[in-house]
Amino acid sequence: MEFGVLGPVRVTDDGMDLPIGGPRHRVLLATLLVHPGAVVSADTLVDVLWGAHPPRSAPDMVHVRVSELRRRLSSSPSHRSGLVVTRPPGYLLAVDHPDTVDAIRFDALLASGRKAATGGDPLAAAARFAEALGLWRGPPFPEIADRVFPRAEIARLEDLRLQALESRLDADLVVGRHAEVVPELQGLVVEHPLRERFWYQLMLALHRSGRSGEALGAYRTARDLFVEELGVEPGAALAGLHSRLLRRESPTPAGEQRTAPHNMPPALTSFVGRQRDLAEIAALLGEARLVTLTGVGGAGKTRLAVETAATLVTEFPDGVWFVDLAAVTDPRLITATVASVLGVNEHPERDLLDQLVVRLRGARMLLVLDNCEHLFPDVAELVRGLLGAVPSVRLLCTSRERLRITGEVLHPVSGLESVSVDGRTDDRADAVELFAQRAASVRARFEMTPDVAAAVGRICARLDGLPLAIELAAARVSGLSPAQIAAALSDRLRLVTQGSQAAIPRHRTLRAVIDWSYDLLDETERRVLDRLAVFVGGFTLEAADRVCRGDDKDLDLVETVGSLVDKSLVTAEVSGGPDYRYRQLETVRAIGLDRLDERGETAAVRELHAVYFTELAASARDGLRGRIQLTSLNQIAAEHGNLRAALTTCLDGGNAESAATIAGSLYPFWDLRGHYREGRDWLARALATGTVSPRTRIGALMGVATLAAIQGDGAAALAASAEAADLSRRTGDAAGLSHALQYQGFIATYAEEFDEATVLLDQAWAAAGQADAPWERAWTLIFMAALELGKGDFPRAVEISLHADRELTAVGDIEAQAWTQSIRAGALWAAGRPGEAVTEMYGAVRDFRDLGGQWGLSLALLLAGVVLEANGKPASGVRMIAAAEALRSSMGVTIQPFLQGWLDRTMAAAEVTLGAPAVRREWTVGERLSPAAAAVEALRELDRGSGVAGLAPVEDG
Repeated sequence: MEFGVLGPVRVTDDGMDLPIGGPRHRVLLATLLVHPGAVVSADTLVDVLWGAHPPRSAPDMVHVRVSELRRRLSSSPSHRSGLVVTRPPGYLLAVDHPDTVDAIRFDALLASGRKAATGGDPLAAAARFAEALGLWRGPPFPEIADRVFPRAEIARLEDLRLQALESRLDADLVVGRHAEVVPELQGLVVEHPLRERFWYQLMLALHRSGRSGEALGAYRTARDLFVEELGVEPGAALAGLHSRLLRRESPTPAGEQRTAPHNMPPALTSFVGRQRDLAEIAALLGEARLVTLTGVGGAGKTRLAVETAATLVTEFPDGVWFVDLAAVTDPRLITATVASVLGVNEHPERDLLDQLVVRLRGARMLLVLDNCEHLFPDVAELVRGLLGAVPSVRLLCTSRERLRITGEVLHPVSGLESVSVDGRTDDRADAVELFAQRAASVRARFEMTPDVAAAVGRICARLDGLPLAIELAAARVSGLSPAQIAAALSDRLRLVTQGSQAAIPRHRTLRAVIDWSYDLLDETERRVLDRLAVFVGGFTLEAADRVCRGDDKDLDLVETVGSLVDKSLVTAEVSGGPDYRYRQLETVRAIGLDRLDERGETAAVRELHAVYFTELAASARDGLRGRIQLTSLNQIAAEHGNLRAALTTCLDGGNAESAATIAGSLYPFWDLRGHYREGRDWLARALATGTVSPRTRIGALMGVATLAAIQGDGAAALAASAEAADLSRRTGDAAGLSHALQYQGFIATYAEEFDEATVLLDQAWAAAGQADAPWERAWTLIFMAALELGKGDFPRAVEISLHADRELTAVGDIEAQAWTQSIRAGALWAAGRPGEAVTEMYGAVRDFRDLGGQWGLSLALLLAGVVLEANGKPASGVRMIAAAEALRSSMGVTIQPFLQGWLDRTMAAAEVTLGAPAVRREWTVGERLSPAAAAVEALRELDRGSGVAGLAPVEDG
């Protein structure tokens, strides 16, 4: 059963519309669908159904309408009971899965499209944005659009629809559909004349369609509109494009095939006010290389930075990148966190900052570093290093204090205006508008009458216009009137200002309103809120239940967390999966940690946190070896901050067993996602902390062996795998022995000690058979196939790789399958069958790209280049080999001699075909491609549509 709200509300079952009932049934269902799965109070339903003058029987009539709606929904053959659930103080719609609601599916498709665009795949991005927009049948929630309750959600969806439309048009422009989108954009600038992005896209499309004069005319029209309607000039992006067109400069680098990448987080709520701040910050970034937004916690620095950066994406061809440092508690991980966001790999013999500098040199990029204050000296050192070495990069930082770096330009972020331009309090003032929007999402019948506006104005003024404080106060309108809130805050703030004068006034204001919100909670809510502070980077309901419940078996965590979300002390986020993810704002979290200390519970709650995440890591270990590998990788990525915190707790407490369990379980994640140095450090510290069980030690040692081998540290890899093999023999762990022997055989293969490698891999095969371990059997075969590749027995390599595929049928390890395809592709090419190698290479490149496996992707790109050259595409082949070599070199991984021979042979053939100058040009282009962009290009060239024979259709996920 599926529900539609992007247009008139509807219910479908197996593609057939289900009758809902009369107008009030439709209004009732639409109201429950504003926040599927959340309780809507009976009072709210009365407000929405009957407005300001409900009949006396309204509460009873709500129950009747709910019962009627239940019966109508249950008429579906596939219905399940309990779809409309009574949950005091009202009702909720318990949908089977969030994706069954088109609005939530729209959010997911929009996120997927943004990910594809960021990854350099504009064709996939355009398709996903188009699919998202195709869900819209009309304005959202038309049955209740005139009510206050859904106003914030309607505004959010409408804004996201326009963002999706802009993003789809961006992707269309990237792939060359310039002339095709001009008519659509000409209509959009009429419909949305003050939306600069549409004007920018129209100018770009006209220029690229050979209509530069019309593009300049469009700018004049837009400028006249902005001056007349708003009294301001167009923004920096639009003015910059106009200037480049006047100078006859290309708006994007010649031959660029992708939109400017970015990873800006999606907005969960509407952005209110701050238009002057946005313009000023954009102007400062045009002149200064480092701009720092300063202000107290809760002033809205992060949101302002995100909104500013989002408007500047088109100004930075190499991307706008957001780095959230809130979850980083160890200063040693600052550079690694930035490097991870930018896709910079660790190298065993190079400083990571040097690697960052190499990556950023010449890049026109905006880097947003958020929440710098708790890591102030170390962040300042990193920023100073980047500014000194990379003059083309701009940095936008948020911090409660300045970084104290030469050249830093400050932009203080204060509260929102609480009065309108004429000095009177009304609903046009930014702070009042923010309060009204947030209050409307809590109470349906929130109306800004003159008396209410006056009370809200007093609230906003007393809270210094701080957005977080205003949102916390607005969340209380469900139980208090604005006048009551204003009176309560007046008393609270009077007490605060009589206290210590050492703190900044706005610090005292924010702490006071958080304390006031805290005092209004019941004891259960307070206890849970304090305990939630131990989570780093957010949490799931399951994690909260395990960590925060304690001895209270009757505690309803779902209800309590939901109540804290309603009160704006916890935020709920769409996580990309079926369930929400929750987090505390850092200001609230910091105060919660203080209170946890005051309760004397910090050690006990951190221990529960460590126990839960030790179990999660151990359970994820199997997932990382099977069919849910990608899901497990994404789960660990989401919980990386919590897992780091758990590791710290275990190491500080001397709990070596748990620390080694976590580290030994996470090394496949550290491998695929490029956290080599960090992983090796955690593993070394865990193994040095104390004695652990043999099984745990074997797992941790194999983590050391894996990460060391990838970084080209053969001696460390051999030592760790040899110790793991000895320990496995002593304990009778045949599966562990097989795994350890595989790596010893692999290291021998790399050294071209083929006889020794054969013996070791035969022993690994025997041990895997003894353990009846299909994963170990499959990987032994992969290493055997690689050995035959090195020996030059290509038919045997194909045969063994196919055997490995059969073993993997029962396992489903995506990474392993990608390795078998890579090996088979190389063997087929070397055996004189390049056409057959294309299909294998397509699958390998796609899977390594999706998993984020950098080492595997470097080999797959190399082999893709070899195969493409052999199939008559020498230029593409050279670019892919160059990209592969740049990626491999960035990780410090050595190349096997036989692969070096293949590379040299391919380059020599390309030089004969293209000539040396052309080869050098293609190499320069290829080595500058990011891994993601190189993968996209490789997939396009390998696809059947490129004209390469032999590739069966393969869906690009």
